[in-house]
Amino acid sequence: MSQKSDNKIVRIFSARACAAPLEKAAKLFEEQTGISVAIDVCSRHCANPVAEEATGETGGDDFLLEISDAGIHDLAIAGAEYLLDDGEVRKIVQKGQRRTIAYRTSAIIVSAGNPKNIRSVEDIAMPGVRLGVSVIDCLKGLWEDISGRLKLLDKIRQNICYYANGCIAIVEAVATNEIDAAFGWTAFQHLEPERIEVIEIPKEQQVLRGTGVGLLSFSKEPEAARQFMNFLASPDSRKFYKEYGWAIEED
Repeated sequence: MSQKSDNKIVRIFSARACAAPLEKAAKLFEEQTGISVAIDVCSRHCANPVAEEATGETGGDDFLLEISDAGIHDLAIAGAEYLLDDGEVRKIVQKGQRRTIAYRTSAIIVSAGNPKNIRSVEDIAMPGVRLGVSVIDCLKGLWEDISGRLKLLDKIRQNICYYANGCIAIVEAVATNEIDAAFGWTAFQHLEPERIEVIEIPKEQQVLRGTGVGLLSFSKEPEAARQFMNFLASPDSRKFYKEYGWAIEED
């Protein structure tokens, strides 16, 4: 292991469901460079799982607002690129200072044992299926992206009965049988391996969204942060994301 590099610390704010491979990558980076990495995960805007309960006079918190209010991080890792687009517009993320780490592949999420025997998107369109969707973060709009390809928007929309604040809330609702199914990512299997099942869908129906990292406008260690950002997009780091179910760009 190399010596600590002037006690530099790179501070990262990460979407909660993206933290597991990030932690492994950070440990390897520390071993190789001596630069410390401190990771915080979102905890405020998704604290209330049901969207209606989390909406207040200001419209509720979001991923970027939590980062901006803290003002202490160097990098942000989001589960969808549009969040970093918003960050650039709001001058929270530095323009042009972003890398894509890996991709998540869409799938159907059901509770363990798949009690409704849901095997396809068409099954979700059947009457009586209780579907949950997220109105924020990496899953926002995913149900439309998938259903629209099959021209099933009207049928699937009528089955939506649960609006959640983020992917952790969606996974929990599936795991506890509060809903029968949700659209999620194949990588969700690592979140609740005993309580949920992942049903893969045909490749032509899949949606891929990027897990990206962006340099923040108030970074106090921009050079070390860029070094870690580049490391996250390297084969050494991407192998951890592949281990947790992300799709990666093969070199």
